[in-house]
Amino acid sequence: MDAVASSLAKAHELGMRPAEARLRFWSYVIDYSVSLAVLLPAGIGYLIYVVTKQYSVVPLVLTGASGLLLVVYLIVLLSLNSRKGSSPGKAAMRLRSVRLSDFAAPGFPRVLGLALVFLGSHLIPVIGPLLLLVSCLFDRRHRRGWLDKLAGSYVLDLRSGIDPANERILARAEYLLTRPDRDNSEHLPELGTVAHGAQAEEAVLSPRPRSSAGIVGALNSDWHAAAGGTRVVRRAALAFDDGSYVPVPDSGLIGRAPVADAGPSNALLIPLKDPERLLSKTHLSFGSDGADVWIMDLGSSNGTQVTTASGRPHNVPAHTRALLNDGDIVQMGSRTFRITFQETEK
Repeated sequence: MDAVASSLAKAHELGMRPAEARLRFWSYVIDYSVSLAVLLPAGIGYLIYVVTKQYSVVPLVLTGASGLLLVVYLIVLLSLNSRKGSSPGKAAMRLRSVRLSDFAAPGFPRVLGLALVFLGSHLIPVIGPLLLLVSCLFDRRHRRGWLDKLAGSYVLDLRSGIDPANERILARAEYLLTRPDRDNSEHLPELGTVAHGAQAEEAVLSPRPRSSAGIVGALNSDWHAAAGGTRVVRRAALAFDDGSYVPVPDSGLIGRAPVADAGPSNALLIPLKDPERLLSKTHLSFGSDGADVWIMDLGSSNGTQVTTASGRPHNVPAHTRALLNDGDIVQMGSRTFRITFQETEK
């Protein structure tokens, strides 16, 4: 299987779906309509000239305004397509263009090259551009037109498939793809627990500089730094998406209805409301060992992601401890919490 076929197969497994020809056609119509709209002042100026049969400032001003608007629109169009794989027409039809290699936005070089090829097709009036637009009909399976194949891109229908621009959804899809033992069509949570005899591993995220807030502790187990007789107490808390705060204990469990069987008998149990039913009954464990704050996914159905300062989510492998830094955001199904640090002097 070549690289293109492999990427297309992966896109399908992740839940991406190709855009239908009719949706692509209407997106082109909308983009063309906008370009014609910015030329309207020039058309009015030409009508004034035809009627008056005289040169005047007004037609020149209207023509210049149209030219300026057209340049601005083309720049916006190139920018949207290169940075987001979108355009006014694609946004209206809920379509997005991505690179096949990594499902990111196409990038400026690709978009500029395609724009030049498309403009060159006008050397054969009507037929040239029309052939490029309808070429997606020749690929019945993936609906990739000649321009798509030339740029190594893929136009997706966001109504029927996932949007790879949503990093959280893409990370979850990639997580599910690595779990071939699961039925991905089943979204009901299940109890996530450590298998009998399984050992928890340490530190799975890529190494990052530790927060300047220092090391954190749990309830009644603060970490102190003595300097000149001053005692500095640093604590950590979980800031949930509903506005609630929970200080980090020695150990705790989070889930739809967590049970202590999945952790120490003194673990703090935090049940969360989950209307979308994406949380497992006992989704993850967390705590502090006096030097670090950690989480561990307990084999949950939909996985756990940590978004670091870089802004990109990382999947946390099951039964593996992941150390957290100040400001890290943890995604569990449809719920999130952020790790926060506090420092006081005593």
